Amino acid sequence: MKITDIKTFIVPAYVSDSDWAYGKAFVLVKVETDERLYGWGEAYVPNDCEHAISALIQSLARYLAGTDPLKIDEFRHNAVHSFANLQTGLHFSCAISGIETALWDLNGKVRDQPVYELLGGACRKTVPIYANCHSNKVFPFEEFIKYARHQHKVGFTSVKVYPFWNGTSVAEGLQNLTWLRESLDPRCAVLVDAWRALDYESTQRVLGDLEALGIRWLEDPVPTEDIESLARLTQATPIDIVAGEILSDDAAFAVLLKHRAANILNPDITCVGLSAITSIAASAQAASCQVAVHNFNSMGPALAAGLHAGAAIHNLAGVEYFSRFKAATNTFCQLHWQQVEERSFALTEAPGLGISVEESVLRGFEYRPGTKRPWPG
Repeated sequence: MKITDIKTFIVPAYVSDSDWAYGKAFVLVKVETDERLYGWGEAYVPNDCEHAISALIQSLARYLAGTDPLKIDEFRHNAVHSFANLQTGLHFSCAISGIETALWDLNGKVRDQPVYELLGGACRKTVPIYANCHSNKVFPFEEFIKYARHQHKVGFTSVKVYPFWNGTSVAEGLQNLTWLRESLDPRCAVLVDAWRALDYESTQRVLGDLEALGIRWLEDPVPTEDIESLARLTQATPIDIVAGEILSDDAAFAVLLKHRAANILNPDITCVGLSAITSIAASAQAASCQVAVHNFNSMGPALAAGLHAGAAIHNLAGVEYFSRFKAATNTFCQLHWQQVEERSFALTEAPGLGISVEESVLRGFEYRPGTKRPWPG
């Protein structure tokens, strides 16, 4: 079996526009072979970079024509060492991961097995997910409370919120978080993402308040590059410090582990890929850390890849789920996983990723740029 073509499809941001939030562009990847078998994947897309990621994938594609799609490790090695000369970075890693995910899907179909079996087998019967409540529109905080309460009402037992986002002061963020905690069922866990908006001193000041509110997850309190501050915060609080969504290779996560700069690592599934995320999880387990699968992507190929990783990772903290992308994803992709009361997915028995993609729908999307983000000045 040989690769004959690699195609990319841009799902424009407007497809996932909603009353709650502006949409996000997705890049899907299809690997085709001379035996009429194919695999689907997805690459992480930083804001406004859908054409750049697609171009990187196509640059790689011409080197893969005629190669064996079952040799995934060989592909990753050659892409990083021969093609990129070890100069990868975030965007190139996203391109590699998009192709790699499609290769895993294809491998599963060839072997008539779900991908988690190829990763070593499942270590759980259901994969837990948590609801991301982010919006890139400006609303009064009571709207975020309503949204979070709705996510819990439909079955989610953990919700992620952003109390310090968009220039919100620390005092106001804590006030809003207190309001949210008092408004939610106490059985619903609140996960806090600071989105790297704080510094060491301000984070230190809020830790006691967060502990008093029962918060057990604090994501990206400071920039990920500030390893020293992350390490000091991790040692200073019983709250789990979560970091790593912007990192793109094993070596960067190894630095976090070496300095004990997080309790939970959260690599994005379509930024690092399935091979790397299982490797990162093994290293994290040896350091008594957990892994949460970050997934700011479609609820199609990317979510499916995240669920397969989650099924095979022993030290899993959860897989991220964006309800606001579900309706848009359903227009071009069907997920053959059974959702259990919204808070988890039962393992699929379908081969590959367990998805069906409507290529004709992808071809029909007319591209236009997404809504402009705020530009200072």
